[in-house]
Amino acid sequence: MGKITSARAYANNEVAVIAWTVDEPIDGCLGFDVVRIRIDGTEDPKGLATWVPFEGQRNPTWTPQDTGVWPVQKLFWRDLTLRKHRSDAGIRDSDFKVKYSVRAVGDLKAGMPPVPVRQPKAYDGPARRLGYIGAAVETNEVMVTADIDGDRFTFTNGILSGQWLKHAIEAEGKDFNMQTVKDEITDRTSKIRAYLTGDALATVSLFLSDGQFSGGKIKLALYELSDPELKDLLVANKDRIEIILSNTSKERGGTAWDATNKKFRAELKQKGVKVHDRMFNNNHIGHNKFAVWYKNGAPQAVMSGSTNWTPTGLCGQSNNAFIVNDPELARAYDAYWTRLLNDKFPNPNPLSKAGTKLQVQGAAIREEDAKPTPLSSTTRTKHQVWFSPNTTAVKKGTDVPPDLAFLFDLMSKAEQAIFFLAFLPSRAGADSIIAAAVDAGKKRKDLIVAGAISDVTAMPGYVAPDKKGKTKAAQAGNKPYTYDTGHTHIVRATALGKDDIVGDFEAELLKVGQAVVHDKIVVVDPLSPNCVVAAGSHNLGFKASYENDENLVIFRGNPALAQAYAVHVLDVYDHYRFRAWQAQEKDAGRPIFEGNIFVTDAWLRNMLKGKKGDIAAYLGK
Repeated sequence: MGKITSARAYANNEVAVIAWTVDEPIDGCLGFDVVRIRIDGTEDPKGLATWVPFEGQRNPTWTPQDTGVWPVQKLFWRDLTLRKHRSDAGIRDSDFKVKYSVRAVGDLKAGMPPVPVRQPKAYDGPARRLGYIGAAVETNEVMVTADIDGDRFTFTNGILSGQWLKHAIEAEGKDFNMQTVKDEITDRTSKIRAYLTGDALATVSLFLSDGQFSGGKIKLALYELSDPELKDLLVANKDRIEIILSNTSKERGGTAWDATNKKFRAELKQKGVKVHDRMFNNNHIGHNKFAVWYKNGAPQAVMSGSTNWTPTGLCGQSNNAFIVNDPELARAYDAYWTRLLNDKFPNPNPLSKAGTKLQVQGAAIREEDAKPTPLSSTTRTKHQVWFSPNTTAVKKGTDVPPDLAFLFDLMSKAEQAIFFLAFLPSRAGADSIIAAAVDAGKKRKDLIVAGAISDVTAMPGYVAPDKKGKTKAAQAGNKPYTYDTGHTHIVRATALGKDDIVGDFEAELLKVGQAVVHDKIVVVDPLSPNCVVAAGSHNLGFKASYENDENLVIFRGNPALAQAYAVHVLDVYDHYRFRAWQAQEKDAGRPIFEGNIFVTDAWLRNMLKGKKGDIAAYLGK
């Protein structure tokens, strides 16, 4: 008789991932009851929320039950209600410890301990009484916090294609549509906005709003600025801030440059904020989103990450934001900020003028950016930062840029796993961390590679449609939803549309802006003391290094940090994996998941035969 052999938990400031291993199939196993145990005792043990019922049952109101009613038919699970309420937009405070109990369940039979009924029945169809099979296994304790060794690492909850969002908005008495979502994420009093941004808003604005940073100057370099709350904070701090504000590119289908920033750029200047324009009108962009805080005139701390200062960046995308309290790192950012300020080129006149060769970064900044900063010497988490552009050529070429050569080398040495999130680093993943991750998986057959990509054009195997093709097949190109070979699993972000509905699922909203997955993250071997995390504004492809203003911090040797980032990656990856596979199987005319969990133990037997459980096997040991 099979049994659970081990269970492990990992957490960041928003979500926990729990993984467990079994030694062989468990006869009659209909899934696992996963119970959260809060170490301080302020909550009773709580079965994790589940929404998908057994065959023969329905959940038309999308009311959560728990894993004692609808068990987990996987070998790892995400605790999405660790801080967030199950049915509304409420949020719990962070900084507490939890552990989890995992126990196999099956149909209740004589001699089996019954699974306790923890909440009233709120679904259609007959109840299915479950009993426990074998003993429970508890995980390690994990801290739910943004603080890791005195630095701050936070992640948004900005996945819009979730079934929760529709019901939370309707619970507020509002219609679920794109305009409502846009209104909510702009309203600084909205519970939906607070829920979706998580702790990321507090992180990007901490230097401007927290008393511990009130006495120092702040220098910022920003790409997008359209969030009213953040704009007001900039104005309120006008006497101590200085901003290099780039312009946004033309929106798809539009003709105007800087449409996103134009309004607030003018207002900041009118109200006396010191703003330096850095204006491009070609494929180059000033893509940074960082701030440096100074104490007594000396740089002390840095805020960076992938989060643009827009409602969409804060609430409508997956993003991360971090603060590192390290004068060495802050001095490197300070020097880069000065290089940006001194890298002069004329503003396009008018801004709508066609792209020219004048609006490009100069040779001096490129030469300095190409020099690696030394590995930090005073902090427990070792880190170094790379800045862009860092190539002699001003347009993307074929030579590997120095920052990516460094990162690719670290990825090639991965021994256990590579996890990543990317927006649009390159076409078909070439010349980017996507190709580097795929190559690493090919060379080391036992290496687990898992990631999610926002834009289909970046997926491995993407082929653009040929509009001149003579057949429909030729015209269609290849737009894969997944890339799945061996232990390499890559998915693209997609949502359930009105034609994709299964069971009690409902149509979802994928995005309110251009990007869905906007993180730029690579995590290497998060369970190893030799772990690596790469994060910042850098889009992780050649173009970013050749043509953009970017920053990329590479953290090394801190498993707690690497696991926090891995949890975020797996949260996003697992969410979109289901939707991507649904879309792919439907396109191929194959059977799709019908919206119910199974009533036999065949699901576990099938999982143990193949490679579906490889991530769980890695995390659960």
